[in-house]
Amino acid sequence: MNICEQCGYHLKMRSSNRIELSIDPGTWGPMDEDLISLDPSEFQSEEELYKDRIDFYQRKTGLTEAIQTSTGQLNGIPIAIGEVVDPVRGGIAADHDGGVGANTGCVVLVLQMENTSYFAASGHKLGAFFSFIFRFPYYPFGASAVSKVILQDLGNRVLVGKDDEPVRQLISMISNDNYHVVRQACSSLSTLAGDVSVAMKLMKCDIMQPIGAVLMVSSASEKLVSVLQVVVTLAIRSDTMAEMMLTNDVLSSLKVLCVHKNPEVQRLALLAVGNLGFCPENHHVLVAVEGLRELLVQLTATPEPRVNKAAARALAILGENESLRCAIGGRQIPKRGIRILSLDGGGMKGLATVQILEEIENRTGKRMHELFDLICGTSTGGIYAAALSIKSMSAYRLEEIYKNFGKVVFSEPVPKDNNSATWKEKLDQLYKSSSQSFRVVAKGSKHNPDKLERLLKDLCADEDGDDRLIESAVKDVPKVCLISTLVSVLPAQPFVFRNYQYPVGTPEAPCVTSESSGTTARVSHKQSGLIGSCKYQLWQAIRASCAAPYYLDDFSDDVYRWRDGGLMANNPTIISMREAQLLWPDTKIDCLVSVGSGSVPTKARKGGWRYLDAGQVLIESACSVDRVEETLNTLLPMHPKIRYFRFNPVDERCDMKLDETDPAVWQKLEAATKDYIENNSEYFNIACETLVQASANSDTEK
Repeated sequence: MNICEQCGYHLKMRSSNRIELSIDPGTWGPMDEDLISLDPSEFQSEEELYKDRIDFYQRKTGLTEAIQTSTGQLNGIPIAIGEVVDPVRGGIAADHDGGVGANTGCVVLVLQMENTSYFAASGHKLGAFFSFIFRFPYYPFGASAVSKVILQDLGNRVLVGKDDEPVRQLISMISNDNYHVVRQACSSLSTLAGDVSVAMKLMKCDIMQPIGAVLMVSSASEKLVSVLQVVVTLAIRSDTMAEMMLTNDVLSSLKVLCVHKNPEVQRLALLAVGNLGFCPENHHVLVAVEGLRELLVQLTATPEPRVNKAAARALAILGENESLRCAIGGRQIPKRGIRILSLDGGGMKGLATVQILEEIENRTGKRMHELFDLICGTSTGGIYAAALSIKSMSAYRLEEIYKNFGKVVFSEPVPKDNNSATWKEKLDQLYKSSSQSFRVVAKGSKHNPDKLERLLKDLCADEDGDDRLIESAVKDVPKVCLISTLVSVLPAQPFVFRNYQYPVGTPEAPCVTSESSGTTARVSHKQSGLIGSCKYQLWQAIRASCAAPYYLDDFSDDVYRWRDGGLMANNPTIISMREAQLLWPDTKIDCLVSVGSGSVPTKARKGGWRYLDAGQVLIESACSVDRVEETLNTLLPMHPKIRYFRFNPVDERCDMKLDETDPAVWQKLEAATKDYIENNSEYFNIACETLVQASANSDTEK
């Protein structure tokens, strides 16, 4: 195949030779050999005459025409071939990857037989081509066509993923002796695995059998890299698949490959170990593997940065938090205790929150990520928590971004009845309506979530191309958790998106899926974690936390569905304390700062009481931030060493819709917050002095 045995480089090959290698030997035959290129339009050129150029390349290539036609057979099936040859280069020069781009030019193959396959019956515009190409994917040309042409289009991927036969053929190509075929097959399989249903089909078609064989016996780095990319993709698709993948043989092979001589093989093997560890069942297996933690710690000190990062990531996923902190030189929790920042939800009322945060930064001279060990937020507070911690953003910069978010996301609502209703009022109306009306309304939302998702993806973009929450664990940033409401389980549960894993041995609440039968309470002396995960992308976590009913659609992936965290914990302070206790079970809480988005004074309810007004009351109760504050004010005096500060303006000017975009209304809220800060200046001073003192102690103990 004119491939260098040392480096795998594809040497130049004439197109006629390439076609001869791709079809049955001895069946190639030319057609229309008497066709000759002419210049009937007398094409003008500033260099030499076009006719002279034709004559030159005819002599150089020995061809009379740039379009060559021929016949042949593929496994006995007669075909006609149309081949567009580049006359300037006298054939088709091979590109570096042996793909179909420059390596094959344009080749049209016509099957001289009736095709009755699934593809042909599908009516797809490329159905006949699919039928042909998946009959012979083991040829380099066919493998390249599958990877570079078919799988670039979502519709094509869906079509291919529906049929078991092409899926099985792609899987069998993993065992091919030709590296180019293996690489293109693995590229195709990785793309297909992006869909959970197709990924599950790959598992049912026993994709791990050839993968396991390659991981165990192959010494070719290029082949290992291609196969490991499939493992990395499959392992993160779902916990069910990850559990199916982790056999003793696969685990042994990955452990060996973690110390492979090729750094890219090492990196991918470490990523695979980490991705498999997201599954709770696998997590228990991996933390018990003898020598694995020590190996990962050792690899964090290698001179290869990509291997360092992948090893640190695996430590984070396995919950080896102290080993990770030492490996990356991260911050140490001061002996004085843990510092927590909790941020309420509230939509555009969050402008009050950010104004308070600006005041704290101004008085302390430090940013939030320097002052706190754990930052927790719900809805709008979730956006702030992520930006202040993972992105190390200043509160001032965050205010600019959030105002822009509001103008873009809430500027053009989808037409609906009663747009002036507040969130709580609209939910109350849904409560009072029939179930049919509820379903009709619930399928839509006042605002297009696509705008928010685009903004979030831009905000959360990572320089390394991966913004999964756990990726930030290898950086020296605070722990962060975002609260959402998981509504795909009954009853609905708070869901904690986090950039950390609980320490080894911490009981976790399992998450129910359509494949499980439910969960029961664990009997344990240890406090268990809430349902949650660290494997989601940062933008997904924020989107799920901000999915306010009526205003924005629910957020879902292939397994779960979430709504706004405010339905469960609009004030997430108690959850933040629970998370801190799970993360640092032997360390007390020193300082707890909770920031609200403004409330209105209690006033008489208008109109007479109706039985159905109970719906409004239930919604108000679920979204209330005051009940949590009252609970803390009752319980924290029993723990006098915890210094607790609650900042939340109470003013009529804080009465603002979640999606308010009127600058005049914003100014009223900001004025109310400014007055609140001035009236409570001494309280702010005490809180800021406490934070500065704790921060200074932390810097000293590093």
